[in-house]
Amino acid sequence: VEPACAQSCPTKAIIFGDLADSDSRVASIQYKDRRDYATLEHLGNKPRTRYLARVRNLNPELNEAEG
Repeated sequence: VEPACAQSCPTKAIIFGDLADSDSRVASIQYKDRRDYATLEHLGNKPRTRYLARVRNLNPELNEAEG
């Protein structure tokens, strides 16, 4: 079952899934993507919501070098 918010998002920014299923997209993102983080995780709680950090290059010299 996929909620309407996940169905209507063209960028697939909202995903739901079963973390116990190692073949699901949400499990592969959480366990393999280094950008994955949860808020207040360092306090020892187990947050249900996870986020992916946005990677941006703020150095204009690197953009010019890539051409």
